[in-house]
Amino acid sequence: MADTTGTPHKAAGRDKEITSSVHAAKILIVDDMVLMQRMIGLCLNRGGFENLLYASDGDQALKMIEEFMPDLVVLDLNMPTVSGYEVCRTLRADPKYNSLPILVQSASEAPEERVEVFNSGATDFVSKPINQPELLARVRMHLENKFLIHSLSDFRARIENELVLAREMQRSLLPEKASLIEIEKETRTIVESYYKASFELGGDLWGGWLLPNNQLGFYVLDISGHGVAAALNTFRVHASMARFKDTMTDPALFLTELNKAMKASFQLGQFGTMFYAVLNYETGTLTYAGAGAPRPMIISGTNVRLLDSSGIPVGVLKEPKYENHNDRLEVGESIFCYSDVLIEAPMAGGAILGEDGLIDWVKELVKSKGRTQLTANLLARFFDTQPEALPDDLTAVAIHRRSGIEEGNA
Repeated sequence: MADTTGTPHKAAGRDKEITSSVHAAKILIVDDMVLMQRMIGLCLNRGGFENLLYASDGDQALKMIEEFMPDLVVLDLNMPTVSGYEVCRTLRADPKYNSLPILVQSASEAPEERVEVFNSGATDFVSKPINQPELLARVRMHLENKFLIHSLSDFRARIENELVLAREMQRSLLPEKASLIEIEKETRTIVESYYKASFELGGDLWGGWLLPNNQLGFYVLDISGHGVAAALNTFRVHASMARFKDTMTDPALFLTELNKAMKASFQLGQFGTMFYAVLNYETGTLTYAGAGAPRPMIISGTNVRLLDSSGIPVGVLKEPKYENHNDRLEVGESIFCYSDVLIEAPMAGGAILGEDGLIDWVKELVKSKGRTQLTANLLARFFDTQPEALPDDLTAVAIHRRSGIEEGNA
């Protein structure tokens, strides 16, 4: 309820900056009667408002508003030349005055007039003769609303700018194009990748690096949750990986060391599913370990076999046991890794694709369009099924060993 005591308002619970802005507000009083100008000015002075301007008619008011940009206008309706109605309509026709509060003063109690007042663009109505407590209460209320909205708008703009910077920083964690070109050239592979955050920031990440003895290490990570918290944890995991370079040739050991670091820094309920593999691109030997990630696929011709990526997600237990598995990725084969939203997101009609459905799609697309553009073809088909934005971040990575007769990509 608004304070009507007539004393300077104490905006309990509101920002001090807004209270200070209200007291320093610039108020334009518009009335063709000098006596009314003085009365309204005196009322506002007693309420703590001292930054007052005066105009004697609508035309002068519009010029002063243009010049001084007041924070609020107390406007008489019936004035010669340009009425209060015209002042309201003129101001509301200009977008830069959309947020300017206009308090109209009138002696009329007729409902029709009040309707016309609001239709003309007035913000509120104060009765004549002027009642000081009512005038002060309405002036303070509309000024507080204006400054509060302005403050929230500034806050939102600042947050949006910071989110843009954070999103750019997060994308900078992904492998750069030059790095991928070097990996493809060195390992004689084709690397396909896709990343999309479901919100401004995401919790997915993937990466790869060249290792000694003709080896390529690569991972796909999915941090629990979305938004800022998940993004901060991806930064945390990414920064921690660099500390364990000596273990990068041993996937199980790498996950073990990474888990130790994450368990100490993740809050309860936070974790990351992960798949990490080391490919010897000369021999095709593939060594890998899983931490609860969706099962990657090895695609050979139109056949698909699944890798065992089971394991405790990183950040959950102090000493989980990660196990190395061995397989092979022959020349002419591909490995495809992805985040779980690909098989769990509801499609049009509500059904989910599921792992079996994804395998069917992979087989069909490889048969009809080849394997080295599998990710692009798969996601094109997937997004055709999505009625709305994805509920989670999406990452998909395929590494294709070249056979020398690739479909236009060799």
